[in-house]
Amino acid sequence: MLISCSSCNSKYLINSADLLPNGRTVQCAKCGHNWFQVKSIEEEGYLSTSVPLSNKIADNENNNKIANLPSTYIKKQEPSMINSILVVTTLTIIIIVFWLLNNNGINFFILVIFYLQEFYFNLKMIINDLAKIIHQILN
Repeated sequence: MLISCSSCNSKYLINSADLLPNGRTVQCAKCGHNWFQVKSIEEEGYLSTSVPLSNKIADNENNNKIANLPSTYIKKQEPSMINSILVVTTLTIIIIVFWLLNNNGINFFILVIFYLQEFYFNLKMIINDLAKIIHQILN
């Protein structure tokens, strides 16, 4: 179940079984804010409801505050500028190499097509030979 702190909007992934039938008080690991978290009907749709601590309904015997309930702190991952620059640079270098090979009379694509056709031809011959051997064994 995914819950979020109403103070700092940190998101936590918790086991819904950790929330008692009537809910429980949880504490944010980042800012220390306390709030009362209840299981909701929307839990089926992976949504949760958090009720502020001031609006907490008194539990019968489940009034104990348990700190550090959130089991996993979900940290937003920032896109890396270095990775973006490396990808753009690599693609540019590949395009320039192909362009240079094509303009200098070294036609790389014809060589690749030739080897692919040879591979297909040999694969077809192997399959035909296997079919003949299986046919001879069965007859």
